[in-house]
Amino acid sequence: MRSFGSNSKGNMTIMMLGIMAVATFVIGGIVDYMSLQNQKQTLQGVADRAAIAAAQELIVFKGTNGRVAAVATSFVDASYTAMPHETTAEIIEDGKAVRVSITAKPQTYFPGPIAQGVSAIGAQATAEVSGGGYVCMIGLSPTESSTLDMKDKARVTATDCAIYSNSKNKASLKLHSLARVKADLVCVAGGVSGAMSAVSPNKPITDCPPLEDPLRDRPEPKVGLLKCDHLLTVLITGLSGKVTLEPGVYCGGINVKLGGDVTLKPGTYIMNNGTLTVDTGGKLQGENVGFFLTGLLSTIQFGPSSTISLTAPKTGDMAGMLFFEDRDRLLGLPHRIASDNARKLVGTIYLPNNTLLIDSKDPIADQSDYTVIIARKFEMKQGPELVLNTDYENSPIPVPDGVGNKAKPTVRLIGDN
Repeated sequence: MRSFGSNSKGNMTIMMLGIMAVATFVIGGIVDYMSLQNQKQTLQGVADRAAIAAAQELIVFKGTNGRVAAVATSFVDASYTAMPHETTAEIIEDGKAVRVSITAKPQTYFPGPIAQGVSAIGAQATAEVSGGGYVCMIGLSPTESSTLDMKDKARVTATDCAIYSNSKNKASLKLHSLARVKADLVCVAGGVSGAMSAVSPNKPITDCPPLEDPLRDRPEPKVGLLKCDHLLTVLITGLSGKVTLEPGVYCGGINVKLGGDVTLKPGTYIMNNGTLTVDTGGKLQGENVGFFLTGLLSTIQFGPSSTISLTAPKTGDMAGMLFFEDRDRLLGLPHRIASDNARKLVGTIYLPNNTLLIDSKDPIADQSDYTVIIARKFEMKQGPELVLNTDYENSPIPVPDGVGNKAKPTVRLIGDN
């Protein structure tokens, strides 16, 4: 006969085993739950970084689905080795973003409902292009109805660089019937008015994040109290013969009339409340010269049949800057390049507060090593061709940080699941 005490001990043992089994079950579930949460967090971090890496391809190599998928897969494979996984990537939002998804085998340690209830774990991230590449033309204003307005037969050729239009209007880029743009990347914050086919080799990207002024932190040249070296407009005509001018402060500006032939010595020329004017038949040339435009009346006015040949300084506070508009200058008359012989403009033209009007029958800047233009907005009349070359490495003129080959690609995460 079995004693009562023996039954009690057996029951106690069974109870303890049951409690231990339950405890193991609970603790195992907690461990597996925490493992899955940690795995998901790890995967999300990898997905975020893979999306950013893949999105870089949109600018640098005109990305395709196959290429961004290869980049994302390679990144994930190198960054996550804990469990078997699969990676997919696709270009979305009309070519301006990449979505990366990772699916991995769950990492669990105990058989139970948590382990059995999860067949896979995943993470997703989306990264969007916001600038980058070889930036060579920017229309800065977010409020203008159009920051790049191209009339019939107007042309922009920027084969190896990027053009940005920050206007959020539906006509941010306005293309009249025969206007054409050829650029590595055309990114507009708003929409396109006109035929998308007028932009090649790739369609423009619309609703693009506006590109912040890359030269916003560039110090203006040190001009002191603007003591005038020349109190009145320096007027040069054919009767003046060939004239050589020195750097300095030109209060009232410089006006080269018909037959005037001006050579500028290297240095900084400050236009203080006066225009830099080269009228029909006038000539202006200078190596390693920079123009700082300050005061309401200071504009560039290059007339038809004028001859212009200019390169920016190699050194000093205007290094790489051909034209630099005072940021405090109020909205005024537009700057105008209508010259039929302005084929050499090497450097950066920076006009953040005003319009640049290009109105020429012949190519502009096509014989330059490189040209970068940043303005509040651009208007191109019927017929001109603006050529923005990109021979940055071989040019003796330095490229300012933030533009040209010193433009920093910006890719940002815009969401993950």
